[in-house]
Amino acid sequence: ADLVMERQTELQAYTVPAWAKLLTGGVDVQESSLYWSVRAWGDFLTSQNVAHGQALSFEEIDRIMNLAYMTEDGESRIVNLCLIDSGDQTDTVYDFCLLHSDYALPVKGASHAQYSNYRVSKINKEGSRANGMSLVLIDGGKYKDMIAGRMRRPNGKGSWMVHAECDYEYAMQVTAEHKVNVKSKSGTVKNVWQLKNSHGDNHYLDTEVYAMAAADILGVRSLHLQNEDVPNRKEP
Repeated sequence: ADLVMERQTELQAYTVPAWAKLLTGGVDVQESSLYWSVRAWGDFLTSQNVAHGQALSFEEIDRIMNLAYMTEDGESRIVNLCLIDSGDQTDTVYDFCLLHSDYALPVKGASHAQYSNYRVSKINKEGSRANGMSLVLIDGGKYKDMIAGRMRRPNGKGSWMVHAECDYEYAMQVTAEHKVNVKSKSGTVKNVWQLKNSHGDNHYLDTEVYAMAAADILGVRSLHLQNEDVPNRKEP
């Protein structure tokens, strides 16, 4: 958690860095509330948390994801894509994403390891309005590896950063898991992510995993190939 706090920049919450080219969101759905994060992305997977919080309704999530987020240079930015956890309140999430398909997609952790970090499937639910809608399946472990690795980088190009008002509860949740060796019944040992404390919360970690997967879907890894000579663009 202390390492997360070391990744604070000088920008206040809800302020987008001038170097950002994308904004993505992630929502972790719980029984009584919805945890959310909005993250800015630039070249070489440079990123910074712009805002995060706990909402009490999907209407509040819709408002947050449709805010005009202002850059430090006074430009307006919007959330390009938000992935919403469909493991809980599945039908409600499907309905929400169907009505807000301009920016929202349902997401679910893959039950088995995948060759790629994510893949886009189709919902197969006869009788549901969401039948045939896209569903993002992700390998959460791969994204947690990426977050942990980039969190260790000093602030700057390629680093995973947070805003200046970042709270310690967020930092605790983002680092609530660690990798441990687990032996299966067959005797195979796998290195997997697990909660450090069985009573710990990892909701913000999940939101950041979803936000990173959303950035992947939007082609964040090739952003630097689209560069043009933009005057006065600040580098991280």
